[in-house]
Amino acid sequence: MRVRRFVGDNVAETVGKVKRELGPEAVILQTREFREGGFFGFFGKLKVEITAAIEENPVAAGGFSTERLSRERIPMERIPAERIPAERIPAERIPVERIPTEKPPVEMPPAERQAYYVDEVKPQQMSVPDARQPIRQDELQLMRLALEKIEEQMEGLGEDKKGVWPAVLQRWADHLRDRGINENLVKRLIRKVQETVPEEEWGNDSQVYVQIEASVRKICEPIALIQPGTDRPKIVALIGPTGVGKTTTIGKLAAGFSIVDKRKVALITVDTYRVAAVEQLKTFGEFIGVPVEVAMTPSGLREALNHHMDKELIFIDTAGRSPHHDLHMSELRAFLAKAQPDFTMLVMSATTQSADQLQIYQSFKALTTHLIFTKLDETVRAGSILNLLGKITIPTAYLTNGQNVPDDIEAATPSILARYVIGKEMPHA
Repeated sequence: MRVRRFVGDNVAETVGKVKRELGPEAVILQTREFREGGFFGFFGKLKVEITAAIEENPVAAGGFSTERLSRERIPMERIPAERIPAERIPAERIPVERIPTEKPPVEMPPAERQAYYVDEVKPQQMSVPDARQPIRQDELQLMRLALEKIEEQMEGLGEDKKGVWPAVLQRWADHLRDRGINENLVKRLIRKVQETVPEEEWGNDSQVYVQIEASVRKICEPIALIQPGTDRPKIVALIGPTGVGKTTTIGKLAAGFSIVDKRKVALITVDTYRVAAVEQLKTFGEFIGVPVEVAMTPSGLREALNHHMDKELIFIDTAGRSPHHDLHMSELRAFLAKAQPDFTMLVMSATTQSADQLQIYQSFKALTTHLIFTKLDETVRAGSILNLLGKITIPTAYLTNGQNVPDDIEAATPSILARYVIGKEMPHA
């Protein structure tokens, strides 16, 4: 077997080199994209590399070769017309059309006439959205995430390249890692600094901080806050795993809307597993002058809601549920099915590590409309929040940063989120 490596400016050019050098029977072993030249690996020209091979001694028709079966062969015509993602060749066959390079002699035998033809890859048909139709916010968010994912893949963000930054930016990269931000996002944030801040200003901490904060704010969008009802009450349910502070958070929200905003509020708890939680909410309700009811069953929850249709907001405190316990999750779904809340807010602790946060989110995702992050005062690695927000589209509503009611709760604006994620202090030189 003869193996060759070919490099070109695009897929079509590189495939042409393969065909000219090895012939139409060549097979693709590997493709990748890389940047050539540039500055510190940036702004280089995008190149395509294809490793191809051809059998020196073809196997007779109907036979099999052990060597040919030792690795997967990808026919030439499977290469798409557009750029191929690094290290991946699509399994779908791309339609090709035989076109003549020049007119073959009429008297030439059919088998020899094939030499006068080349394969032209037909471009795939893509549906273009009607520009007259407005694009929804969630669609824009999904498009943004898709573009960012493509950018990550193209720049090789998944590779281990720690320590590649100039010294003045390396300490910023280390600072962001210390804040709990994952490696892919660290690279994205530092690259944005290199692209937008002049090199002579990389040592200007204030300017670098402003750029990183702007990038973090963008990732932290969107947000959405609770809006009280007018003709009927808005129903807000808080869900999440155990120990994240749902009862305290619901008390802060009720106090804020009742005492500060002068709204008519009611509290309902279905957390009958913990007697202390019920008593805590009842005591708190008496303190702020808000009625509190206990619902033992989904039907009881519906009746309790009907008792307070004159309110503007009704908050429902649910029991902490393990996302790994099917029975507990089924009970939660039954309560929510009866309540039909307008807002179902997943409460997560900022002290939870990134992998667990993502798993919790995936488990509660089908029930969730908004996020609340708690215990921001208990961690110096709030970057885990950014790791999650960089992967999802659900808006964040509130943040809590202490036990004081109703003071220690904030609207989750992108600026406030960015402050918690990257910290207020700049890294020391």
